[in-house]
Amino acid sequence: MHPVLLQLRIGENDLALRAYGVLIAVGFVSGLLLCTREARRTGHDPDRIRDLFFYLLVAALAGARLLYVVTNVAEFRRVCAEGDASRTPWRLILDCSRPLHVWEGGLVFYGGLAGALLAGLFYTRRHGMSFFASADLVTPSLAIGHAIGRIGCFLAGCCFGRPTGSPLAVHFPPEALAFQEMVARGLLPASAGCTPGLHPTQLYEAAGELAIFVLLVVVQRRKRPAGHLFVLWMGLYALLRAAIEIFRGDQARRYVIELATPALDGILGLDPGSASFLSTSQAGSLLAFAIALLAWRRLAGTRA
Repeated sequence: MHPVLLQLRIGENDLALRAYGVLIAVGFVSGLLLCTREARRTGHDPDRIRDLFFYLLVAALAGARLLYVVTNVAEFRRVCAEGDASRTPWRLILDCSRPLHVWEGGLVFYGGLAGALLAGLFYTRRHGMSFFASADLVTPSLAIGHAIGRIGCFLAGCCFGRPTGSPLAVHFPPEALAFQEMVARGLLPASAGCTPGLHPTQLYEAAGELAIFVLLVVVQRRKRPAGHLFVLWMGLYALLRAAIEIFRGDQARRYVIELATPALDGILGLDPGSASFLSTSQAGSLLAFAIALLAWRRLAGTRA
């Protein structure tokens, strides 16, 4: 794992170029290029679509970070408040501004989706654009950008999975967030060389989003009612995310109801000490899937 790609020393402080932030940027640029090309192919204004894409990115980052901060406000408060006399003013500023440190990880996808939807509705209405046609245009870019971003999660070591003896297991080094969190939770001694084998849930999701992206590109060429591509992605991603949440082992997520399923854990080879349901993301996935299913049925009726 390489959480930090490059580190510069400026005076007494270190400035790090983090893999997470770099991959988020790569995902954004890749999605933008794809979206612009599709806009030209379908006769849309590329400049207008580029502007829309920018506003969607800003709103998505803001929404994703806001929901993460809200669900982890106690931890941010603790980091800001704790410290001894040796803490420098610069260190104090860094500690208390951590809610703004998006490049360090900590984004809740469904918060980002909500932010992007609101921004998209506002932008398309203001400029007289079709919301659903614009959503279809942007959706494949969303899928590929998200897949690339999840690789950034893997390099940072966040959003990690539960322990496993599977051949797919990965071991995170001390500089990874997975190692540091497990030490903080007393699950691993600080002297350990790496984490135990963990499910690479970040890569599972990246692979799933890549598969969804390929399907979207195929379906995009077929003539269907506006909105079908976005609704298809939302339904498929909701199923993917709900399933992957079962394998997650990080503490950053929160639960609506903590429900352990020893029988299911045994079948999947998971440790029985963790809850499998119902995380906030699983609850969001259930809601998203229900909305997608209703919307798909309505679109099918429109086509008929």
